[in-house]
Amino acid sequence: MIVRVKENTISKIREKREFLIWLMRIKHHIKIQMMLSKYIQHGNTNVYIHSRNVAYYSFLFAKFLERKLKYRINYEILTVGAMFHDFFLYDWHETDGRPRLHGFRHPQIASKNAEKYYDINEEEKIIIESHMWPLTFRKFPKTPEAKIICLIDKCCSTVETFKRA
Repeated sequence: MIVRVKENTISKIREKREFLIWLMRIKHHIKIQMMLSKYIQHGNTNVYIHSRNVAYYSFLFAKFLERKLKYRINYEILTVGAMFHDFFLYDWHETDGRPRLHGFRHPQIASKNAEKYYDINEEEKIIIESHMWPLTFRKFPKTPEAKIICLIDKCCSTVETFKRA
């Protein structure tokens, strides 16, 4: 019996495998997963799953841009930036009487935490600090990787917020 698999299916499997390799190359990935899994981000989605979703869909969109528009994307920077873009390490739903400024503050907090727990470079820092643009209007996403993550983060956040578990 000969099993025929569509080229499209094989391509999707290859892309998923390549993404997982980039993800596993992040130093201390399991420790980061444990830290981010403690906090809910949107709806019933925790911060780790949200960050992984942003990383995966950013990866797929970058592959598309690379194929169709000949963009040059640094997948290591893309993956690291996506995984640390919400590395704020607190429950933003608990306000303790403080004003809700999470959307404005968390990119800087995530950036500082990423520098503390992981050796991020300047491009990864730009991704983390600019992912909330235009809310944080002074921090514009300058690199292709930062622009991709800024866009995909909003798409994933919207889906996760309105998704019913």
